[in-house]
Amino acid sequence: MDNFGDLYSDYLICSTSYTTATGMARLLSIKHDKITRELSNGNYDSKYLWKRVKPYIKELTQSKEVITLSFDDSIEEKRYTDESELNCWHYDHSLGRSVKGVNFLTALVEVGGMRLPCGVEFVKKDTWVTDSKTAKKKRKASVTKNELFREMLGECDGKFHFDYVLADSWYSSVENMICCKKELKRDFIMAFKRGHINFMGIN
Repeated sequence: MDNFGDLYSDYLICSTSYTTATGMARLLSIKHDKITRELSNGNYDSKYLWKRVKPYIKELTQSKEVITLSFDDSIEEKRYTDESELNCWHYDHSLGRSVKGVNFLTALVEVGGMRLPCGVEFVKKDTWVTDSKTAKKKRKASVTKNELFREMLGECDGKFHFDYVLADSWYSSVENMICCKKELKRDFIMAFKRGHINFMGIN
């Protein structure tokens, strides 16, 4: 199916309720197995995303306006899907509890009120560890979200210019600040949890 990625994206954008392969198949009058096969065979990762948005971001970042690069992670809940290293339990700070789903980190570039995604990485809990308190085994990511943050930041730095890095308190670690300010020579704005961090300026 040619341009399936664009077709699927349009379906997600225009839908006003739950999106399913069956619903898309009904809308397009095709078999839902074909849609499932395309989704399974496709590799819709950060490289795929960059290939699609590269010309737009290259044009945007020629602007003389302030260019910001913001990071945030989300959890797409998948409670009924079988557990795996990708679909597993993550702590959701907005809910104050763990949920079963896919945890992913996105990078957005913003110029003059226009915002485009430029990177996405998925948190994979691909190793097993034993909880010291419960003695039960649980999944753990071999690459943490903060490590993904720094990797994505470095990749974006090699692709286009930006002035500021924006992130919430989850990413306000000393290592991340040093990466922004000293390694990449970029200013940053990061939130802090009240009472949890004694801030020291990084010159």
